Amino acid sequence: METIIENKVNTKKLKETIKVAAEYQRFLKNQRKTKNLVGKREIPPSEATWKHQMNREKLRIMYAAYGLMRGKRFSQIENNYSEGGHPLHEFKIKIDKLILEYMYEEVEKI
Repeated sequence: METIIENKVNTKKLKETIKVAAEYQRFLKNQRKTKNLVGKREIPPSEATWKHQMNREKLRIMYAAYGLMRGKRFSQIENNYSEGGHPLHEFKIKIDKLILEYMYEEVEKI
């Protein structure tokens, strides 16, 4: 009997994580306002601003990783840049680390 181990990517789990982070981003965007705040203030605007910026970078890396998992290139993920000098190449190490987090092994016994 032979065992084959195949690495697969769990895109559904990453997609759910992206949805949660995007919802948190919308919350932070509202909390940054000093006027016309919708709802109750839960954190100060200055704290919401830096958390929004940190979450924005995290979301960009997640979107890039999700696109690569689905077989897209950087220029297809973000259309504004060509493939050669794409700014996402700066985050390549973080993107690869995130993809490895969402890998799982599927074992088949033959």
